[in-house]
Amino acid sequence: MVDNMAELVYRKMGAKIRYYRQVKGINQTDFAIKVSISSQYLSKIENGKRIPSLPVLLSIAEALEVEVAELLDGKNV
Repeated sequence: MVDNMAELVYRKMGAKIRYYRQVKGINQTDFAIKVSISSQYLSKIENGKRIPSLPVLLSIAEALEVEVAELLDGKNV
């Protein structure tokens, strides 16, 4: 049960990151460069396959101009 809840949170967080990135009109490659990660890693984060470290999550939130809490709140975009 806990694993399923965690997976759901990661998928929703990834979907929010993708949504806000697309709203800003930034492609995955350029955004990955901006937050100093590979585009493959960003893709895995956006698809809920990887959990970003806190420093990476902070960089993503800053680049998207949103609070980290907005990415983690569990609400759908």
